[in-house]
Amino acid sequence: MEAANTTDLSDRVITTFDWKSLLPLWVFLAVWFGQFFLALAPNWSDGTYYDYGFLAPPLAAMFFAGRWGEMTSGMAPKDIIGSFSGSLRSPAVWLTGLAGILFTVFLRLMQTVDSSWRAPLYLHWIVVWGTTGILFVKALGLKRSISLIPIAIVTLLSVPLPSSLEFSLVHGLTEKVMETSVGLNRFMGFPLTMSGETIFANGIPLQVSEGCSGIRSFQSSIFAAFVIGEFLRLHWLSRLVMIGAGAAFAFIGNSARVVYLVRHAFKHGEENLQKLHDISGYVSLTITLAAIIGLGLLIDKLQPKPKSA
Repeated sequence: MEAANTTDLSDRVITTFDWKSLLPLWVFLAVWFGQFFLALAPNWSDGTYYDYGFLAPPLAAMFFAGRWGEMTSGMAPKDIIGSFSGSLRSPAVWLTGLAGILFTVFLRLMQTVDSSWRAPLYLHWIVVWGTTGILFVKALGLKRSISLIPIAIVTLLSVPLPSSLEFSLVHGLTEKVMETSVGLNRFMGFPLTMSGETIFANGIPLQVSEGCSGIRSFQSSIFAAFVIGEFLRLHWLSRLVMIGAGAAFAFIGNSARVVYLVRHAFKHGEENLQKLHDISGYVSLTITLAAIIGLGLLIDKLQPKPKSA
């Protein structure tokens, strides 16, 4: 009996320091994903639509740490180490890794020519996650490696949309925001005229395009909805509801913002209009994110919890 207790204690000690034996794996993942995030950084830092992307690296690391226990559940520390050691010695993994590195170098060279070209970024994501997926499937099996999918989606949502899709989305949102805000203001008795993407309120032109279209809040809301869904571990159907609701909240918030700015222009002219333009944008985004968090907490409360054994 005492010998059994000693063995259990020994296993716990090994488990406590298990992470050191997998240090090469952590270094590989940090470097492999670090260079991918560096390729995305110029698009995040230009201050237009995708600055929320800077949250992707720490969130991906946090979610990976949370999913690690699920992927290795029921496996002894020595088996985990042996699985990854065997995977790293596999010729298929080595060949895939070498091909991935060479292709990544080629993609990085393409990105230095034109950092705004989106196609190489999506290819970069495919290469990074394809290589990582093969490594984990080889080591842990497909069923356990499926836990990586939410982390892959978080990183995908930080990649800028293809230029053609972004252009269509911006103009589509601009048109809908203008129609909604003008219709509501006319219903409240404020006569407005439109010309192209400009609303004229009492002779004052209000340009509704680009950032005012809502694309920034639209993108960040979808990202936030998925992140909160993963943080709360919501059911996949609930996560889809969260994403749809996030997009709806962003549209409603941005439409309300334009309605407010039009009414201000009507009543007060151009006084503090530019200042209110920026402040209202932050207020709208904050309320939208708060609504998404609130919805997530509500769904989590209503979602049936698994019965404990």
